[in-house]
Amino acid sequence: MLLIETGFGKDIWPFFPTMPTTINAIAKRLNISKSTVSKALNGRADVSAETRTLVMQTVAEMDYQPSAAARQLSLGRTEKIGLFLNTSIEYTIEYLIGIIPGAVRQASSVGKTLVLHTTPEHAPEALLRACRSGEFDGVILFSSRFDDIVEQLIKDDYPFVVMGRAFADPRVSYVVPDDYDGAYQATQHLIRLGHRRIAFLTRPELGIVSQTRLHAYLDALADANIEADTNLIVETQIIPESGVEPTRRLLALSDRPTAIYAFHDMVAVDVLRVLQEQGLRVPADISVIGFDGLRITQMTTPRLTTVQQPFERIGQRVVEIVAAQIEDRKSAPVREMLPVELVVRESTGPVGSR
Repeated sequence: MLLIETGFGKDIWPFFPTMPTTINAIAKRLNISKSTVSKALNGRADVSAETRTLVMQTVAEMDYQPSAAARQLSLGRTEKIGLFLNTSIEYTIEYLIGIIPGAVRQASSVGKTLVLHTTPEHAPEALLRACRSGEFDGVILFSSRFDDIVEQLIKDDYPFVVMGRAFADPRVSYVVPDDYDGAYQATQHLIRLGHRRIAFLTRPELGIVSQTRLHAYLDALADANIEADTNLIVETQIIPESGVEPTRRLLALSDRPTAIYAFHDMVAVDVLRVLQEQGLRVPADISVIGFDGLRITQMTTPRLTTVQQPFERIGQRVVEIVAAQIEDRKSAPVREMLPVELVVRESTGPVGSR
């Protein structure tokens, strides 16, 4: 199950449930004590087989359901795992759509509920308060702005895993796609098509992720004896349509690129739009490639070449890791990099005539 809540409070909908059957009601019907009913339900040896059978029959007749809240209280757990996000959900929703199915299935298989918890942007203290409130047994951190709370969570011995970003600290568990290999493959693909002026739209706000992909891009150029041109490396931000102005700047160069590699698929979509607005053909005039493998890459015209992340596997693994930490606080950190795949579609092709 997936629940969604925000840092601004929860929506409450009015409803009128029927009163559930309680242990007290079963005890009253059988004229025995509540403790005897509880012992029978828990298979205690100090309850006779006859009494246990009678209690179980009555439980079935009265449709008794054990209180999840009472069980959680007795275990000292909420059975909830938080998926924490403090960046724009509008810009990350496509990524989450890929991640959540695998995460929800894995959470259900271990008896947990996955809760998507959003907070205002640039508010790490809100995430830390939520962790310390006892609302979650453990959390998955998916954000570019949580460095301030990681050290605190380690000190608190709190179960957590980082999704989508590697950490140098060996105490931090994370699951990431192979960003270097994906960026190298993307750049190499364009080089093999004959491109030499390949632009790269970066994302500095994402720190090590952006740096890793940039290094792979530069390494691929160097390995092909192509000199990097700093004019072709342009920054984008974590905001909608962040690829529009950078693309226009690239097209205004006297020696414009023949291919554009975008850090993120949504930026690649911005690139396509600008190229088409200016009457340029993709890929005959300029090839375009993205990264992530979002659904939207199959809906553009032409369809986008991209680097496909293993979304469902990432979702599954982050839940597995944090669930293991919940069961055993002394479990060793897991630092996992998953393979990616270059998916070639119609947006990339050989260098064309201008």
